[in-house]
Amino acid sequence: MQFNKAQIIILAVLLSLVGILVYLNYKSATPEETVSVGEAPVSMQKQFDFNDYLSNLKDSISPAANELVKTLTDAANKPDARTYEIAGISNTWDSLGYKLVGAHYFALFAAKLNDENSWLNAGMRFYEFAGTCSDTAMQIYASKQAIAAFEKVVSLNENNLEAKNALAICYIQNDLDIMKGVQLLKDVTRRDSNNIDANYTLGIQSMRSGQIEKAAARFETLVRIQPMNPEFHYYLGEVYSQMGKKNLAIKSFETFKSLVPEEEAKKNIEITINNLKNSN
Repeated sequence: MQFNKAQIIILAVLLSLVGILVYLNYKSATPEETVSVGEAPVSMQKQFDFNDYLSNLKDSISPAANELVKTLTDAANKPDARTYEIAGISNTWDSLGYKLVGAHYFALFAAKLNDENSWLNAGMRFYEFAGTCSDTAMQIYASKQAIAAFEKVVSLNENNLEAKNALAICYIQNDLDIMKGVQLLKDVTRRDSNNIDANYTLGIQSMRSGQIEKAAARFETLVRIQPMNPEFHYYLGEVYSQMGKKNLAIKSFETFKSLVPEEEAKKNIEITINNLKNSN
């Protein structure tokens, strides 16, 4: 199940009352699911087989759609297939609601043209699918396909910060290569110190790794760039609280309260504020 940001923030506020920090899934910068507690480690999970998945889909679509798909697939798989033929099967699977298959053929389309925009489009399709997929093995497969596409983008244009941000998130997601992802994000912030996506992801990652001062610096930057974003004030309040900066934490939480529209979130953060005010 996917939650919107307001719901996740409310949940985080509730959990903070008992000292548990809840982290947002990064989309939205980056939407994405994480492996839930109790699932098998990534390395132990069954590998996703795209070809098996694709061959089994014929039983999931109507006979008419199946016939159309077969015709378009035969045309797209020819060695001398035209780009419009590959685009045709890509769009057909996409319109049928099978976004992963659509992304697969968009990647073939990108390989045919080998240009920056086509690879970015393919990568984003895999990336967005991974962010909404509840099957971990399938999600990892899509993330790896997104990585391959985004790496093509960066090889064609190393200044494409959108691709670098998404590539970094794919590396960090499911712990595929956290350090490589962090280094990519740091490269983005070196080129653009006010990049919201990179600062946000680095801030969350710093919180997860216990580097609270670094997290504070990231969220201070984000609050400066987007002072009306309640989420950034909430996280800044969390890191200030962990640093023992009670007055600054209260100020950040009060700003969050003034900006967040949900009444339930306002009530819950008021409890947190009062607890801070009454603490030694």
